[in-house]
Amino acid sequence: MAGSRFFGHIKWWFFTVPIMAVCVMPVIPSPALFEVPETEVQSVTATLGQARADEATEHANALFKDTFVETGLVRKSLHATATATSDIGDAGAGDFARTWVKHFWMLIYRTTYRLTVMKLWLVGTIAFGAAAFVDGTVRRKIKAAAAGFASPLSFHLAAHGILLIFGVTFAVLIVPVPVLAQYWVGVSVVLSMLLWRAASSYQ
Repeated sequence: MAGSRFFGHIKWWFFTVPIMAVCVMPVIPSPALFEVPETEVQSVTATLGQARADEATEHANALFKDTFVETGLVRKSLHATATATSDIGDAGAGDFARTWVKHFWMLIYRTTYRLTVMKLWLVGTIAFGAAAFVDGTVRRKIKAAAAGFASPLSFHLAAHGILLIFGVTFAVLIVPVPVLAQYWVGVSVVLSMLLWRAASSYQ
């Protein structure tokens, strides 16, 4: 199992790609690419209303503060880059280190904000996906009773589609483009359809 292609895809999408992106992206010199885009915030407000959008922002701020600021991680990393500047004698290394650390924490905050927004759709996605899975299971049993057959290829494609959806969702948390609130609705719909297909095609 650990050496299977499916497990290899899991390692690639859920571990390798996010870690590489988080390490490499802060090198980009433009700070605007690490901010939460205004269009993204406006889409959340338009979809959920001002009160829930403000609540999501407050939760993201509190989570980031409790996890990274209050624990001293932000302060220690910034202090480390300032110390490195005096030790290295600069040659551009100090500016590079400060920029990387600043952009890294901006990236982590944006990821925290997107996770908070994504969580608002979690209950609905679970309910919708569970209903689709049950319906697909019932459909498979009906086909089996009628001497029909399930397609292993359909199940294989649906299973990999589900993995791809989860992988892309994790990757989207860190991409430097606006992630509109409607994206999460689309994820819920597509994921539910794939769950239905996988359940109806399972052998």
